[in-house]
Amino acid sequence: MRITFKTAGIMAKYLPAGSRNNMADIDVASGASPIDVMAQLGIPTVGTYLVTHNGMSVPTAQRPGLSLDENDTLAIMPPLKGG
Repeated sequence: MRITFKTAGIMAKYLPAGSRNNMADIDVASGASPIDVMAQLGIPTVGTYLVTHNGMSVPTAQRPGLSLDENDTLAIMPPLKGG
């Protein structure tokens, strides 16, 4: 199935070739979770990320059990830094 994946900053290195504007339409297994997508793209699954599913924040504990659907949008953003 196909989803839209978005990211930013240092996480852009995990986007597939041909991605534009820090986003890409990618093929994932049916019922894939955010953790599955992270593994597929080579993103370390242990870390502090903001994960959103169709614009709604996904708490860390819910990420392995959340099943994505066709045409969903998954965003994984790096932690904010600054002072």
